[in-house]
Amino acid sequence: MIRVAWILVNDPAWIGGLNYFRNLMEALLAFRDRLIEPVVVGNPADLPSPLNLCPSIPRPTLPRLWPARMRDSIDRKILHNGGYFSKSLMKNEIRLLSHAQWLGLNSPVPAMCWIADFQHRRLPEFFSTEEQNSRNSIHAAMAVNAQAILLSSQDARRDFCYFHPEAVKKTYVLPFVAHLPDAAVLPPADTLLKHYAIAEPFFHVPNQLWAHKNHGVIVEALRMLAARGRCPLVVSTGLTEDYRNPAYFSSISKRLDEIHLTDRFRFLGVVPYNHMAVLMRSSLAVINPSLFEGWSTTVEESKSLGKRLLLSNIAVHREQAPGRSLYFEPHDQEALAAHILEVLEAFDPDRERDELERAARALPERMQQFARAYQEIVLDVIARHKG
Repeated sequence: MIRVAWILVNDPAWIGGLNYFRNLMEALLAFRDRLIEPVVVGNPADLPSPLNLCPSIPRPTLPRLWPARMRDSIDRKILHNGGYFSKSLMKNEIRLLSHAQWLGLNSPVPAMCWIADFQHRRLPEFFSTEEQNSRNSIHAAMAVNAQAILLSSQDARRDFCYFHPEAVKKTYVLPFVAHLPDAAVLPPADTLLKHYAIAEPFFHVPNQLWAHKNHGVIVEALRMLAARGRCPLVVSTGLTEDYRNPAYFSSISKRLDEIHLTDRFRFLGVVPYNHMAVLMRSSLAVINPSLFEGWSTTVEESKSLGKRLLLSNIAVHREQAPGRSLYFEPHDQEALAAHILEVLEAFDPDRERDELERAARALPERMQQFARAYQEIVLDVIARHKG
């Protein structure tokens, strides 16, 4: 097996990242022609399954002695060979550092850096100047020093090529596929819905409460529907804290209170992943009104369940091409309200079961394709580095 290193962080603020690697690991474990073995740098014991089952290597710790630190600094900053970290990877027979930081153009171990998206470039109003500059600096260093750049969508690749045209030949695109728990291991829907006091049909919004996720358009669509006497329940799951905009959740809550709809848009916060899967399966449809995505996890999870989606009409949502989706301009509350009514009137439980079964049959091959694409990229990066 070709050993590929991953650096993972078990942080509630990085749920999307952990889910990405969980999906990739599920795909690799099921891949019939697997040649690569992910290796976690550090202790995987506290990571979610199946990541906790990965082989691991110790996180490199630079000796405190001054000569060793000086040598490492020379190696990294002057010789550009990755220093102590690169040597440690070599010692542990790692052939590629994947989805992590760059090591240096002369590193014996190539590095493939992952850039999720360029939201800070396209929606700078959601970022401080300091964070914009920091991200720009990191991406520029990756473009120069990494052996490969991994993007999750063609939309993100177009952005990278626009901002870093000198590194176009380093780019690879790997759209991920979401693997959801098998129905046999999920809590019964009736029991779970009772646990969350959900006693009527509902729409699901499985997005973090971050400003660019654009929950406000849902609030205004519900206001319009309430005026017509047709206001359904919407259930939100995900973090309610936005470090870039701490007042965002309170502003959404305040607006719901002003229009007397706090009981029609419920926020459950972070729930266990298997609970989220049951809520998604049980919903009328999933709504994602986001202003920007790199490759939407919400959309991929819905595709894997055959769920209908109400999506903002952004380029990456179109690229993901989920079936039966209804699109609206991100700030068009009237269009979203009309789509919600359309789903309410057309919902057919038998059709939903058929779509769920069809998606379940298609998922294994989609996961095979995901794993195969990643493996081909890994092998190509290693071969190009050797060449």
